[in-house]
Formats: sequence, C-alpha cells, structure tokens
Amino acid sequence: MSTVNKIFKTSVNLPDFSIAALEKMAKRRGKTMSQIIRDAIETERVLQDAIEGNAKVIIKENDGTLKQLVFR
Repeated sequence: MSTVNKIFKTSVNLPDFSIAALEKMAKRRGKTMSQIIRDAIETERVLQDAIEGNAKVIIKENDGTLKQLVFR
C-alpha cells in the first residue's frame, strides 16, 4: 500500500545567490527547484536525527579519505 503525501504550496524569501545555486542544482540533477528544496529538507531531517542520536556523519571521498562533518 502506498502512502500519498499532501503537497502544500508555500513561499520563501531567498537572496539571489541562493536562487542561482538552486537553479544550478536543479539543472544539474534534472529536477525542479521544488524537488531540490524537498531533498534539502529531507537531508536536514536525517542529519538532525543523526546528531540528536549522537551519531557521526562521515563523508567518504573518491580517494577513500574519510571526513567527519561536525555540527555545532
């Protein structure tokens, strides 16, 4: 059984450099700007859950180097 999520329309105020970054990400990924914003919100939710659970957030570079993200 699939879950249907209700979509709400909202408005945000962003500076021009944020709009430029958003447009670039959307074009690069072949997504709408709304999809990029939804992805960013979900990423933030996952990160906050990890931080609240005292988990470490690690990025693995292409060369195998590990970097820990530190949130304050």
